Amino acid sequence: MNTTTSAVRFTIDFINTTIIGTQASFNKASKGFGPEYEELTAKIAAHPTFKLAVKEQKHKTARAKRTYEGLNDEFIQAYISTLDNAEEMQREYKAIQKAAKGCRMKAFPMTKKWFLDKFSTKEKPFKMDDAREKISNFRIAQATKPLTEISSDNAEQTRKAS
Repeated sequence: MNTTTSAVRFTIDFINTTIIGTQASFNKASKGFGPEYEELTAKIAAHPTFKLAVKEQKHKTARAKRTYEGLNDEFIQAYISTLDNAEEMQREYKAIQKAAKGCRMKAFPMTKKWFLDKFSTKEKPFKMDDAREKISNFRIAQATKPLTEISSDNAEQTRKAS
């Protein structure tokens, strides 16, 4: 009993009347001998009006890898400081770090996982660019806050003086 099976190198597309094969199969068949040549000539003889077409190679497309370049402890703390419940989140962040050290694990991988789980969902994944913008806007607001307080105090003093 023969246990080997012959590989199908060329397929027939009856709808588009084409014989489809890979570029490698066509190259091997063009030598004029061998199993590729025999298979191709048999298919052409059976379907003389069909066109020949090279099959597009399938590229493995995995889920787009989400990279978090720049995501480190300082970034996480800066992002947490922008939140309304910043103090509570800082306590939770410190507790995660302490728990990781208690389990004799490196702290950052566990805190990174906690952070990404906390601030992303399937519908809305965490985006570094959006977070950077949020941190930047928060820092600008914090930096200009004393200026607006001073200018509002000056405005009140001038109103009282008038």
